[in-house]
Amino acid sequence: MPSVLENKIKNFTNAVEKSIEDKNWYSALALALALPDICGNLQDPKRSSSDKYIGFFNDFIKQKYTRLIGDPKEPQEFLNGRDMYALRCSFLHAGEVEISKQRIKNVLDGYIFLKPNNIIYAHMNKVNDTLQLQIDVFCKHIIQAVNEWLISYKNIKEIEERAELMIDIMGSTDNISF
Repeated sequence: MPSVLENKIKNFTNAVEKSIEDKNWYSALALALALPDICGNLQDPKRSSSDKYIGFFNDFIKQKYTRLIGDPKEPQEFLNGRDMYALRCSFLHAGEVEISKQRIKNVLDGYIFLKPNNIIYAHMNKVNDTLQLQIDVFCKHIIQAVNEWLISYKNIKEIEERAELMIDIMGSTDNISF
């Protein structure tokens, strides 16, 4: 039987998946960008938001955005935690994808998001200091990272207790007690 934490996190990841399915790109991106914050807060609510976010990125997303390039093969980082956190701040607080004015940004100045297309797969292309991402792939990578995080942290008592405080959206016929 799934734990409270698993159920609560699945509510969020299912909502991102439904937004992708419905091609509701803004919703998918907003909620996907919030997920590392949610996991980080469950894991350690006392750390700063940026530290939690960057830590989550380094532990669960970084490998998806690092490729071996050239001869000899050298690791090339297309996205790092500071730039993803800058995107999160810029998009969630201002609806923007330019991050050049974000203090925490590291390498990138902005992002271009593309809708999926049956002809061209366009993901993780860097032009100057702008990173091009296919929105469905990016959101699915975050969901995969959250699922990996869940496997790592699902049996920790303190995290399960904090999960109890997460939002439930009730139906009008649910048994509600105050």
